[in-house]
Amino acid sequence: MKRRPEFDSLRGVLLVLMTLTHLPTRLSVIGNQPFGFVSAAEGFVFLSAFLVGVVHAKKLGTSSPVAMFKSLWSRALKVYGYHVALLSFAFTIIATLGVAARRPAIHNLLGFFHQDPFTALWSSLFLLYCPPLLDILPLYVVLLLLTPAVLLGARKEGWSRVLGLSALIWVWAQVGLKRALYDLLVAIPVLPWPPLSIDLSGAFDLFAWQFLWVLGVWMGVARATAPEQREPVSRRLLTGAIVVSLGFFVVRHLDVDLGAAGVLFDKWSLAPLRLVNFLAVALLASWLAPRLFQWLRPKVLEALGQASLPVFAVHVVLCLLSLSLLDENEDPLDYWDEAAVLVATFCSMYFVALRQRIAGRSVGPPSTS
Repeated sequence: MKRRPEFDSLRGVLLVLMTLTHLPTRLSVIGNQPFGFVSAAEGFVFLSAFLVGVVHAKKLGTSSPVAMFKSLWSRALKVYGYHVALLSFAFTIIATLGVAARRPAIHNLLGFFHQDPFTALWSSLFLLYCPPLLDILPLYVVLLLLTPAVLLGARKEGWSRVLGLSALIWVWAQVGLKRALYDLLVAIPVLPWPPLSIDLSGAFDLFAWQFLWVLGVWMGVARATAPEQREPVSRRLLTGAIVVSLGFFVVRHLDVDLGAAGVLFDKWSLAPLRLVNFLAVALLASWLAPRLFQWLRPKVLEALGQASLPVFAVHVVLCLLSLSLLDENEDPLDYWDEAAVLVATFCSMYFVALRQRIAGRSVGPPSTS
């Protein structure tokens, strides 16, 4: 499939926002949910799913199930390889730095590893233990492994049933499906379940976030199979998206006390109002992006987006290293240290992106998935 540079640029924007959020600098306030109750994670998961749907749309009716499984599972294996590499870095260099330099930020991040290294090691390889900053790639791996079943189910039963089932699982997730399954698995004595709390399994609730992934795959397939049937966004729908986005933007940045309603905006369970906020922002982005891209083509963002997986991995490495700069009291870095961290991080990310682009030109066009 021919690359879509606007999608690469959008992924580049999401990577920049994600990096600003994760780095221990004062700019994390700017990078964290700047458009309302929507983070870069939602955009990254949805856009990745959309591109998977676009790439595999034509294969849906012609390819054998074996070919589809092989294609998507090979991608999942590649992402898993990056995850294992990041785990190795965290459990060796970062864990050692945390102990030797007495950095509580690192110790808290890898607390279970310091408590029980052997269990942490094997359970992390099975994606059961996912420390903070290292829990997004496991989600991506599982979703990629499930995608062939989604596509084959849509081919056999139709998208309406697949989306309905996915939505039902999302509803169950809002009322505690993850907790119920965890308690059930722990209660079965024959299973070698590690002594993990549910919080150590990763912040992202797979049962909730799969709905966003399935929506993205469905829209990608629809875009690729019938691009000529795409109708322009109606004024009424666009106006509604603007009103919703502005409303949530104001509530988010005025620090309104949500009280008990805060659970409806929860990120990790992809709560209902958060999902509504994302869909409204996504609609506006899909409407505005082609218009902005006609006169603005940021090559830096495009390069970052083309090499999103290695760039993401580098961002995690540098975010983990930057935590070692925080002192024992976890005081904020001074302004010069923050500037050095930001420059070193983004220069490293761009360097990796350029290397990937050069390597891609030597072997052919890179994959869009």
